[in-house]
Amino acid sequence: HFTQLLDPRVSGRLGQEDLIFHPYGASEITDILTERAKTGLREEVLEQGVVQLCAALAAQEHGDARRALDLLRISVQKAEQRSQTKVEPRHVRLAQSQLEHDQVTPVLQTLPLHQKLVLFSIRINEDNGLRNISTGEVYRTYSDACLNVNVEPLTPRRISTLLNELDTLGMIMARNVSKGRGGRSKQVNSAIPKTVDAITTMSDADPLIAEAARCRYRLQSHL
Repeated sequence: HFTQLLDPRVSGRLGQEDLIFHPYGASEITDILTERAKTGLREEVLEQGVVQLCAALAAQEHGDARRALDLLRISVQKAEQRSQTKVEPRHVRLAQSQLEHDQVTPVLQTLPLHQKLVLFSIRINEDNGLRNISTGEVYRTYSDACLNVNVEPLTPRRISTLLNELDTLGMIMARNVSKGRGGRSKQVNSAIPKTVDAITTMSDADPLIAEAARCRYRLQSHL
């Protein structure tokens, strides 16, 4: 923080006060959307439940009113694109899919190569029906992918770090599981919305991922 760089005497004179902004709840977001809709939309345009759905979806994420406003705006656009006179809940679902796509796609496109390869390895295992994928299985598939594209694989320890980074980015969900005397292990699942084709998106951005996607892999069968 900027204030941490200041001389304590200067910082004291500035009288720093930390403000904490709590996320909005669904009812608060509903009130905000209702007021905004009154100023920009005719009352009969919004079907019953549209405002509440926008508010609920935004509250589930981070309680961000801006997210709810974006949802409502894009929902109206979706209805207009289809020459429909009313905004319906299904338009909100379409708007949610578009926002998810627009949010995730740039991240997928700009991941470093080895993070892409790790995420690719998770997704093809999931496409094979596997869930709660062990880090060992991720590493085996990742190593095969590296071999297929003539890239030197990183160490298992380094891949564990990359998994943590992907978890922080919201691309995967990782959880530690106890194996009794065998110690602890980690299981991972993709957290990318189903509306986003992660492998195709990464392949379009990186020829090596496209090459890896054309190869065959020895994947664990779904039990």
